[in-house]
Amino acid sequence: MTIYSRFRIGLIKRLIDFNEKIFFERKLELFYKKEFRGNLNSLIDVGANKGQTIDFFLSLNPKCQIYAIEPNPTLYKLLIKKYSRQDNVRIFNVGISDKSGEKLFFENIFDYTSTFEQLNMDSEYLKRKAKVLGVSPENIVTKSYDVNVVTLHDFISKNISSSIIDILKIDTEGHEYYCLQGLFNDELKTKIKYIQLENHNDDMYNNRIQFTTINSLLNKNKFELIKNIPHGFGDFDEVIYKMMSDIQ
Repeated sequence: MTIYSRFRIGLIKRLIDFNEKIFFERKLELFYKKEFRGNLNSLIDVGANKGQTIDFFLSLNPKCQIYAIEPNPTLYKLLIKKYSRQDNVRIFNVGISDKSGEKLFFENIFDYTSTFEQLNMDSEYLKRKAKVLGVSPENIVTKSYDVNVVTLHDFISKNISSSIIDILKIDTEGHEYYCLQGLFNDELKTKIKYIQLENHNDDMYNNRIQFTTINSLLNKNKFELIKNIPHGFGDFDEVIYKMMSDIQ
């Protein structure tokens, strides 16, 4: 990658981060403050990236217990260093999917979009995105490698002793449905109050799962959609589900 390309991508990331704080995070903050009224205590962050979600929820409650999951080894090391003094933030270098084992991970030039899903090279959205980044669609993926993956059910059963998790946030760039399958593949003793997902409306990935399918899976497992918050850029939004027994 050229110095110009690195500078361009770095600038785009900074613009996106600024945009998110102004147009997205403010709306998300208002929603969770109203829902929890100061009683937000625990979070599972699937797809922690560089800690954007961790920082957001720590701003709501600095003592919030956070379990952050990131399969990218470079980002994992960054997170370990960043939160080394935060005893309430635990970082795990593992992937989440529908089955435990190993899975091929695609590390992208734009690390926010690294994923287990293969890119759809015929996607017009992908072509436009590559043009903005100043690369060809074929150069979006910089490398791929196998990573260890576990199901959410097994991860929670092994690592979390609490009977309640306030929020499960999943941002896995098109792999959300499989994460949910691994959560619901067996009865879970831990109660999850809210599930927050990133929902893409584009055709960037080959194996795209329709939102209606994801919604049906969540409804089947007693979660109901209560909030939709668009991001400030791109064709995607954040959808938040609440356990039906908690809905008045």
